Amino acid sequence: MNQKKILIINPFGIGDVIFSTPLIEILKEKHPDCFMGYVCNKRSYEVIRSNPKIDKFFVYEKDDYRTSWEKSKIECLKLIWDFLKAIKRERFDIAIDLSLGYQYSLLLSLIGIRKRYGFNYRKRGKFLTGKIDIDGFSEKHVIEYYCDILKFLGIDPRGFKLSPKVYITEKDIAWADDYLKPQGVADDDVLIGVVPGCGASWGIDARHRRWDRAGFAKVCDGLAERYGAKIVLLGDSHEIEICDDIQKKMKNRAIMACGKTTLRHFLGLINRCKLIITNDGGPLHMAVGLGLNTISIFGPVDEKIYGPYPVTKSHVVISKNDILCRPCYKKFKYKICEDRSCLKSIKAEEVLEAAGRFLSKNG
Repeated sequence: MNQKKILIINPFGIGDVIFSTPLIEILKEKHPDCFMGYVCNKRSYEVIRSNPKIDKFFVYEKDDYRTSWEKSKIECLKLIWDFLKAIKRERFDIAIDLSLGYQYSLLLSLIGIRKRYGFNYRKRGKFLTGKIDIDGFSEKHVIEYYCDILKFLGIDPRGFKLSPKVYITEKDIAWADDYLKPQGVADDDVLIGVVPGCGASWGIDARHRRWDRAGFAKVCDGLAERYGAKIVLLGDSHEIEICDDIQKKMKNRAIMACGKTTLRHFLGLINRCKLIITNDGGPLHMAVGLGLNTISIFGPVDEKIYGPYPVTKSHVVISKNDILCRPCYKKFKYKICEDRSCLKSIKAEEVLEAAGRFLSKNG
């Protein structure tokens, strides 16, 4: 039997790419000798590149091609053709297209990938050879939607453990150790990672996904005072102002790592933490993929679709399901809500109580 060569396409953010990892794990379990390719953007690549189940990555950054197009249309077309040639060279016989569009499946058909499976969202699956009709992700978790595509390969996902997986390297771990030692963090300290930003994929509307900064500050102080915990504030360079503001509101000192790490360093740091407290977004799913304990705060987004998966005692979601307008992010659309009562009604004590389940001696 010839070796299967399977290409997965997921051009979305970190969380969505991590949601595809159970699909990867199942494919490798069923076909351990298959050659696996993966198309993703630059930011997601940094998180998934250490996955040993993936044999080759193809990084496609849409903004880079847009910039190239503005400078020279001919040069841009050459770049696109070089990208497609690199994929064609591998002679994939199966493509799993998670893009929800038609462009990738069209191009994959033109370079000779005969079997193309994915979602027929808004009738965009016309170039797929096997498709699942959807009008959005609304009835179950995204991971389950992704794994439904396995039926085209004759695989029933119900017989497998659908757990997201993020792989960390010794280099990531060593960097975190070297970073934390000068900060006075010992191996037996209770270190808690707090990520108060998140939601970058929403752009300017990301603030609608973020819990109150004063609430985060109260939680950080409560953790330090009740459990002797050391807090590390985390986020990317665009979230420095958020973390600085939280530190100013705190009575205790936190380790300020926000804006000071790469994504690989971020993985190393959270891997050292006993607990991660965060809004919903990519950092949550990185923590879940590493098998860490998490407390996540969900406002407009439905945790049943985009939350930690599977539901276990290791992951506590704090949300207000008694608010009738929640969730207001449905089928990839968000109804702008300045009131944000679903987030404003969450109290710091609720988060601290949830943290006690992980940190108290009797918890």
